Amino acid sequence: MKTLKLVSLFSLVLWLGLSSCSDFLEQQPHLSQTNELSLSTFDGMNQAMIGAYSPLYDYTWYGRDYVVTSDIKGGNAKASPINSGRFKTEYLWNSTPTATSSTWGTAYALIARVNNIINALNGFSEVGVTQDDKDNLEAEARFLRALAYHDLVRMYAQPYTYDSTSMGVPIVLVSENGKPARSTVAEVYKQIREDLNFSEEHLSETNTHSGTDAKAWATKRAVLALEARVYLYMGNYQKAADYATLVINQIDSKFRLFTPAEYAVGGAWGTNTGGSEVIFEVYGSEKNSSHGNWDVISYILSPLGYGDVGASNDLKSLYEASDVRGKLFTNSADYPNDFWSLKYPGKGTTRNLREDNIPVLRLAEMYLIRAEALLKSATVAGASSLSDINTLRAQRGASVLTSVNFSQIMEERRRELCFEGHILFDLARTKTSLTRTDFNGSVNQNVTFPDYKWAMPIPQDEINANPNCKQNPGYVAN
Repeated sequence: MKTLKLVSLFSLVLWLGLSSCSDFLEQQPHLSQTNELSLSTFDGMNQAMIGAYSPLYDYTWYGRDYVVTSDIKGGNAKASPINSGRFKTEYLWNSTPTATSSTWGTAYALIARVNNIINALNGFSEVGVTQDDKDNLEAEARFLRALAYHDLVRMYAQPYTYDSTSMGVPIVLVSENGKPARSTVAEVYKQIREDLNFSEEHLSETNTHSGTDAKAWATKRAVLALEARVYLYMGNYQKAADYATLVINQIDSKFRLFTPAEYAVGGAWGTNTGGSEVIFEVYGSEKNSSHGNWDVISYILSPLGYGDVGASNDLKSLYEASDVRGKLFTNSADYPNDFWSLKYPGKGTTRNLREDNIPVLRLAEMYLIRAEALLKSATVAGASSLSDINTLRAQRGASVLTSVNFSQIMEERRRELCFEGHILFDLARTKTSLTRTDFNGSVNQNVTFPDYKWAMPIPQDEINANPNCKQNPGYVAN
């Protein structure tokens, strides 16, 4: 797996990552130029902001690994009969410092890019550029930084709801060669909330960047949705419910839950632009400078590609016959009793498996967040856990429930959000042990909580390069 040293990563990004614009969303690439030149004008900063989105599509992050790791470790996925060894380490929970998630380097690359923009805006002045213009750009950068830090702290640290004083990840706000120590989980969440609070106040309702997909840019709605998720992970159920409600209350003719037909035949899956309930997604394109060639999510999840990662019967058995979500699976003539997810079918009429959008925030998740929060302790006038769950189930063709408990809400999250990178982190934040029935591995079929393995090891290259970055307990260099 790809690993990057944090201390060398920042100098690389300063020289290359922010000195030129990526060709994200089919933007025309610019010639490389010095960081001082590219960030010396507001237009240059805008172009750098466009380039800052590119790492999200890297195969080590939303482009494949981050999403797949959660589902194959969390029981929604399993090693398929055509598995060639990819993701076997994750499936068996056998990660080591030299065989761990590579999201670390990619997420810090994005953080370095947006840090440079944020810092360049400090004291910046240009004729025709207003304070609102500058605040909006900073708010966009801070949203991406908050998203990156939340993904990092979920992957490499114990959950906030278990031990917020444990080691989180280094908080880096200035991109420079340095050897930062790890902040606590609580400190990382504090930084995330500060970034999102700024973004909530200053980010526009719509994003002015041109491009193919409006859902691939940060907006006020995306900020509110991420805040709802962050507060759920903190166990602050009232704020989680409040922010989810702010998003839900924006429903109109264009922003709404998928109908059963839309969910089954397309919706968010494989379209060129996000469907009605997508709030924020990573836009997939072979023209993106972070495109992973064949190391993309479509290839690993499809029997028409590599097909290494299939769907578990533990997941498949959760769907009623009428539930359209249960139809988003496919088998093959060679393996009629094995199934693969259809959430990433490839784009266009040819279903190009080298391109797919990856939903990050959806309206359905907001209903699930509010339902869970209301069941715990939150109150929202006119809303209940049961009504929220039934609203979602009705749009999926599932039967109406007469009552709902915590286990049912967690099952609903599995049905709805499978193969979108949630289940592992849901288990961790709810302190729920992993139990797998449909399992074809050799070790760690079940993993109790708590256990040191719920936090992935920090890449060994980072530990070697930065003596102030301590390894997670339980892992030794190999």
